[in-house]
Amino acid sequence: MIVIMMFHDSMANAQEKMTQVCHLLELHALPPTPLNYHVLYQHVSEGESALSEALQAAVTEGRTIDSVLMEELYIQHLTPDHQKQTAMVERISELIGNLERNSKSNQKHIDHYHLEIDRCARALDEHDVDKSRHQLRKLAEHTLVLKGQMQKFKQLLEQIKQQYLSTKSQLKRLKDKHQLDPLTGLYHRHYLDKKFQYWAKKQHQISLIRIDVENYHQFCHDYGDSIGNLMLEKVATKIDKYVKESGFCGRTQNEQFTIMMADVEAQTVDLIAEKVQAGISKLRFVSSRSGKQLPGVAFQCQTIHRQQEPNFSALVSSTH
Repeated sequence: MIVIMMFHDSMANAQEKMTQVCHLLELHALPPTPLNYHVLYQHVSEGESALSEALQAAVTEGRTIDSVLMEELYIQHLTPDHQKQTAMVERISELIGNLERNSKSNQKHIDHYHLEIDRCARALDEHDVDKSRHQLRKLAEHTLVLKGQMQKFKQLLEQIKQQYLSTKSQLKRLKDKHQLDPLTGLYHRHYLDKKFQYWAKKQHQISLIRIDVENYHQFCHDYGDSIGNLMLEKVATKIDKYVKESGFCGRTQNEQFTIMMADVEAQTVDLIAEKVQAGISKLRFVSSRSGKQLPGVAFQCQTIHRQQEPNFSALVSSTH
């Protein structure tokens, strides 16, 4: 109802849109959560064109339309926090711009001051005391100007320091919320996509390790969503443990994880994949109620090396 009120829809219009939303939920087998309703209602209302374009791009790329994607779209396009983060970054960028301009200005004053010292030294005349005094007074005036500029520069640095300290923790929280999956703590898919574009532009060799959990939905059905989510958390922790500084780990679909690495030899990628497989295979789950041991994680693990794939979606969905 809150979403409907945002668009001031009549009940008839809202009913028509809700029918479209329900169709999309059913089409993509999405759970009818408030977040999914919100994103899809926004989409069918065309109230956020960037959101609709992003959703259409995901469909075109053949990406699975799941709750992970819905959450990414919500964070990127519908959360005020994302706008706050952008505003903070812009403020800091403005301060850094001021710092850069002041640095250049100070350098010019220093260069000019050096020229004045040279000119004054050449103009000093031991036989003409008045002329020498005049030159020294001019040098003193330039010294005061330079001191004033340096004082302003110092004040600007202090201003930037205070701004940085006041926004550092908040910026980190917003950055984490924008980049990290809240359930697993791994990167969102859009972050890996940005890294892919950067590495591809720099002509790095890109490799992936894709892990598809196959019995997540069965876990949720048999033991409840909390146990299913716990399984994903444990798998994510195990994957992240073996990657460390080698690359970036992301939750790229609801039950899919991807490790992306740059300029890592194929043998090393295979070795990391083997360790990840061994680690996940050792995971054990026990029912807190009955003490009964639950099934292990059923999964597939595949290494992929980029050839000509133009984007992350094409690479992660490839089978070579």
